[in-house]
Amino acid sequence: MSLPAVNPIQLEILRNRWRGIAEEVCAAMIRASYSPNIRDRFDCSTALALPNGEIIAQAEVGTPLHLGIMPGVIRSVLAKVPLAQLEEGDAVITNLPYPDGPGHLPDVSMLSAVFHAGQPVLLIVTTSHHVDMGGYAPGSMPFGVTEIYQEGLQIPPIKLFSRGVMNEAIYDLIRQNVRTQRELKGDLMAQWAAATTATKRVLECYKVATAPEIARDLAAILDHAEASMRAGLAQLKPGTYSFEDFLDDDGAGGPPVRIRVKLTVGGGELVADFAGTSPQVAGPLNARISAARACVYYAMKAVVDPDLPSCAGAHRPITVLAEEGSLLQARFPAAIGNANILTDQRVVDVILGALYQCAPKKVCAACSSEMNLTNIGGINPATGGYFNFVETYGGGTGACHDLDGEDGVQNHLTNTQNTPVEVVERSYPLRVVRYGLIADSGGAGKFRGGCGLVREFLFLGKLATMTLSSDRRRFTPWGLDGGGQARGAHTYLISADGTERELPTKTVVTLRHGDRIRIETPGGGGWGAPSERTREAIALDQENGYISPDFARQHYGHSDA
Repeated sequence: MSLPAVNPIQLEILRNRWRGIAEEVCAAMIRASYSPNIRDRFDCSTALALPNGEIIAQAEVGTPLHLGIMPGVIRSVLAKVPLAQLEEGDAVITNLPYPDGPGHLPDVSMLSAVFHAGQPVLLIVTTSHHVDMGGYAPGSMPFGVTEIYQEGLQIPPIKLFSRGVMNEAIYDLIRQNVRTQRELKGDLMAQWAAATTATKRVLECYKVATAPEIARDLAAILDHAEASMRAGLAQLKPGTYSFEDFLDDDGAGGPPVRIRVKLTVGGGELVADFAGTSPQVAGPLNARISAARACVYYAMKAVVDPDLPSCAGAHRPITVLAEEGSLLQARFPAAIGNANILTDQRVVDVILGALYQCAPKKVCAACSSEMNLTNIGGINPATGGYFNFVETYGGGTGACHDLDGEDGVQNHLTNTQNTPVEVVERSYPLRVVRYGLIADSGGAGKFRGGCGLVREFLFLGKLATMTLSSDRRRFTPWGLDGGGQARGAHTYLISADGTERELPTKTVVTLRHGDRIRIETPGGGGWGAPSERTREAIALDQENGYISPDFARQHYGHSDA
């Protein structure tokens, strides 16, 4: 007997029910996590998937990069640990980017299955950015490395939990290779707890609906997402659109790194071809194609319909291509640790640059487009134990055709929060001495780009190692439709004796007691000719401290100061 089709009202209720489970699971993981990077910054994600690996729901609070990579994580895990080998209470973990998996080693994914009537009916996947995975420098995202073996511990898909019991031998092996052992256990157990929450909520659904009804509902959610994406793509002007941008360098002394895309739109489908992108580089900016897919999925959802369900159905009309051995499909064992931080962010700007040619009113100018990672690790004199502070910083977003850019916010793939000043100073030997927006950092235009931010730390420990991962100093964020470019990234080390020097954008340095680090992130590009900005808007920008009188005179031709 066939089941009746799901009507539109039921479909909306159903897709939000499953999304609600994903959101609750992510909230449970955040609240149970130990490290500020997850507990306060939300650097984690969750997803629900069918046994065949198709994502049916994801938590919107998660990072778009994690979410887009999760299909690859599932493929990687099930290739090594088939579904037939999973039992109730099992949990498989991995952090291995090759051939498919998390974007870099600090991202540890955990997969488990929900069983109903003795059969696996759903997969639960979580990804958390753990604050250390060993390797050359604290945080496991260093520069000065050329292969993944130097970046940290690689964990192939392996059962950490079997029938609800942790494998202590495997856990001990992992713990021995990381610097922040307390955070490791707390954050892993939070992922395990999140899977337990998911199992409870999914089984509740099977108490109010039969297995065939749920199978029908989930298929309907996927089909609806596919139809919505195809309808949105059909609204774009058919054609082929190309764009390119550059990373300043590869962090290993190499030249600028090209990222190029050709988008082909037509027939309700899209092909994103990254042919022409630079070959893989020596430094740790390489990525795998799963990350490129994540960038395309994110950009198309943002442009086509931000309310589209984040599920496999929405991805069916999209094809992503990258040449083997290129920056976006690097060969093992290329270093990969900072692709999440820099490369993937730039990929999104390149996609939006191409989409501007067919949907100009649905994109923004270039954003800060680098996560400006600062990672400081060493011995905390207050505890005698190892600490590792990891944080990425927001910047300006690009202006739109009718709107100024946002100031000092995380943008594109990160979607994380800042670590509150009180948490930083309570948890680490650091004092925040300055935090605010940078005047004159956004691009001028009829609509101005958002301002970058500045954060300055005083180091109170004896000795620490700092990794800096930034970009956009040489190739600063571009404007659109005549809008101006934004100011790029700058970081300064001020020694205890007052000597100040600007650091390279990608480096590992030693900090000593009394040193200060001042981080300045890029702004966003402007939109439209600066001559078209109203005097009232310029005056308000000066009043709010977004621009100076000199900037107003230079870029707008007058100042009210």
